[in-house]
Amino acid sequence: MVRIPASRTAVPALPTWLVPRPALWRHLAAARPGQLVALIAPAGSGKTVLLAEWARHGDGPPTAWASLDRDDADPDRFWSVVLAAVLATGAVPADHPLRHLSGRDATGDDLADALLEGLGTLCPRIRLVLDDVHVLADRQAGVRALARLVRHRPAGVDLVLAARSDPAVGLPRLRLEDGLRELRAEGLRFSVDATAALAAASGVALEADDVDALHRRTEGWAAGLRLAVLALRSGEGPEGPLLDRFSGDDRSVADYLGGELLDGLAPDDRELLDDLSVCRRLPDALAVALTGRHDVVLRLEELGHGLGMVDRAGPGEHHVHALLRFHLAADLARRRPERHRQQHATAARWWAGHDDPAHDDPAHDGPAHDDPAHALHHAERAGDPALTAELLERLAVPLLQRGELPALRRALDLVGAAVVDADPRLALVAALVHLDAREHAAAAARMRVAARAWPAAPGPSLTALRAAAELLAGSVGIGSGDPARTASPEPDDAGLAGLLHLARGTALLAASPANTATARTELHRALVPARTDRLVRLEVAAFGELALAAVAEGDAGGVTGPGEAALDRGGPPSRTARTAALLAWSDLLRGDPGRAAGRCADVLGLPGRLAPADRYALHAVHGAAAGDLGRRGAGLTEARDARIALGDAPLPAPLAGALALLEHRGALRLGNLRVAGEVVGWLAGRLGGEGDETVLLRARAEAATGRWESASAAVAPLRRPTPACPPATVVVEAALLETEAALRADDAARGRAALATALAVGRDRDLVRPFALAGPRTRVLLLGEPAGTGHAGRVAAACAAVTDAPAPPLSERELVVLALLPSLLDAPTMADELVVSVNTVKTQIRSIYAKLGVSSRRGAVTEAQERGLLV
Repeated sequence: MVRIPASRTAVPALPTWLVPRPALWRHLAAARPGQLVALIAPAGSGKTVLLAEWARHGDGPPTAWASLDRDDADPDRFWSVVLAAVLATGAVPADHPLRHLSGRDATGDDLADALLEGLGTLCPRIRLVLDDVHVLADRQAGVRALARLVRHRPAGVDLVLAARSDPAVGLPRLRLEDGLRELRAEGLRFSVDATAALAAASGVALEADDVDALHRRTEGWAAGLRLAVLALRSGEGPEGPLLDRFSGDDRSVADYLGGELLDGLAPDDRELLDDLSVCRRLPDALAVALTGRHDVVLRLEELGHGLGMVDRAGPGEHHVHALLRFHLAADLARRRPERHRQQHATAARWWAGHDDPAHDDPAHDGPAHDDPAHALHHAERAGDPALTAELLERLAVPLLQRGELPALRRALDLVGAAVVDADPRLALVAALVHLDAREHAAAAARMRVAARAWPAAPGPSLTALRAAAELLAGSVGIGSGDPARTASPEPDDAGLAGLLHLARGTALLAASPANTATARTELHRALVPARTDRLVRLEVAAFGELALAAVAEGDAGGVTGPGEAALDRGGPPSRTARTAALLAWSDLLRGDPGRAAGRCADVLGLPGRLAPADRYALHAVHGAAAGDLGRRGAGLTEARDARIALGDAPLPAPLAGALALLEHRGALRLGNLRVAGEVVGWLAGRLGGEGDETVLLRARAEAATGRWESASAAVAPLRRPTPACPPATVVVEAALLETEAALRADDAARGRAALATALAVGRDRDLVRPFALAGPRTRVLLLGEPAGTGHAGRVAAACAAVTDAPAPPLSERELVVLALLPSLLDAPTMADELVVSVNTVKTQIRSIYAKLGVSSRRGAVTEAQERGLLV
């Protein structure tokens, strides 16, 4: 027998920074009797710590622990270590044959046979953990000894193996026979929560964002996490910049990877990993292109089993652990910088769809590799502006359509202004990038550059790109952007054609609500290539414009589908704010002011700069919702302030009309004819004259001052429930005005007919709010209808919830007197100031009090300020 040091058979002490992982050792403990338990994962994955935790704290039999080293590949030493570990548990009875075996001079097969026989008779059973069994792989004799133990698996022992790679003990056969309980690298990786717990246990406090960054950088690899935490603890603090610097090139990580993983790696394998290290994503076809080896996939599979830091990410794609990849790439850049640049250039061309015969093969079922962002990233890392410019010629427009704007902007900056300005295609793309970022001055400058560099005989693609850029620029007030360009020729490229359709639809909607039907057709045409070619940015923009088209039609229900689809596809608040505002408008008009207010507040509370039009839309809807929820004065102030802050910034005509209806209603509910008049003038200026919404607003003001027949006559042209203009909101409100006017004239039949029209259109477009805010006699008529479900039920509930009436407006003379109330002037002095009698002033003051619902001068001033009547 070989004497074995006691330290080799002691369960390792648990580290002070231990993060308990009971779920994992309960997974191991669920193995049935006779099953082999195997932990297979790279160095530093936490195998030993997990098994030690299980041995010390888990339920189950006593644990015999054997830490193996390379000398244990000798069979005599191997069996001696196993025996010493078993005896060290203290669970072997004094009269058991294994006790006597330790004193005999047995070797070779005799020792193995006796030990296996003795282990089979142990009662109670024990758990035998063999740690680091991969060290036996250097000698076949050691492997055979281990395989013999696994093959017999004595009845009195639960056998547990821990290794960095698969031991040659027939694991596939055991798996097939359900004789294996295994835990691999994926299962050992730390979760985000466990990462935070490890940092805290190590004395490092991290914010949630830093924890996410650390977990992402290390991919939950235990050793990487521990090294990172130690680096953070020894540095100046756990702030972001230090986390950003922590990678596979960090000294501590490099030493660990070199000493524990890469030492002893065959030169061919090290060169293969070096060549692949430049790529975060590694489709198998790209691996072939980078290495020139057609057996690279097989070799990666073998390295995955041996090295443990390479695994299959999905069908046709492998993944090299991030820290290992960082380390190898940094080392390659230092030792062989030209090779490093060459590999990046190869990857750039591959991701662009070049140099791969499978790219055009319909039978090729590997992952798609026409990824412009990846291509430009690698071209940038190759340090080759000429390559970047070459790739931009064909990738710029797809990048734009997919929403990969940061990558596109970096590439344009890399090639330089001189190259961009000399190429009208790149200048137009740069203009579109600036438009997306709301950098209108820069966009206009690029448009002028493109015009100066315009060729004598442009092709259809370049012509279409210019048309799209000019239309989109025109929709935000840059240039003319004439929607008449709808007759421009179609380019052959489907994605570019989709961009042109989007630009046409956007320009048509921005110009006039009368263009809505044509705009909708253009936008649906844009969606076809957007969906087919996964052009996310194009798809989001088309859905957002379709939501606006629904607003233009006054279709609250129609906003939801395209609006939610646009938000579901993601994007920063700067791109999705307007869509959120449109959805909030839909919520409000469908009778849910709480949801509308919450949606607006969520976006307004996010960091980052919003476009003026988007900010105005969000505040206007939020103000209207606040009014519906009881904060009338504050809501009107918010909407008015937002409109003033918008200034001359561009705003699509349909949105201007929809938001004007909201603010005007808020002003009339407070009896504020002055602000209501402001809104009418503002909207007429925006529309360039009298539109359907303007006519409705003027009729509302007539009704607010009691001139119902005049209001009825004014809206007569609007009461036509057709898919064309005016919007359904205007049709419904006009019909409701007619209903109230007819009821006040005691013409019930005319009132019921007008109400039926309003209900039919409202039901079709899911409009509820206009009914809740209709005249008092109209609401009484609505509440007298039989209770129903669906739209009718929601209308009835909304009407019942309104318990207050619009405030009566103050006359012009009363407003003059009101303006004097905050002063210290008494009634006689006011009379002298206004050149009227004291009794006239007192009468007007009493009328002001009555209309404002107050009983004192102070109360009148406060209420008037709340309603915006005093400024």
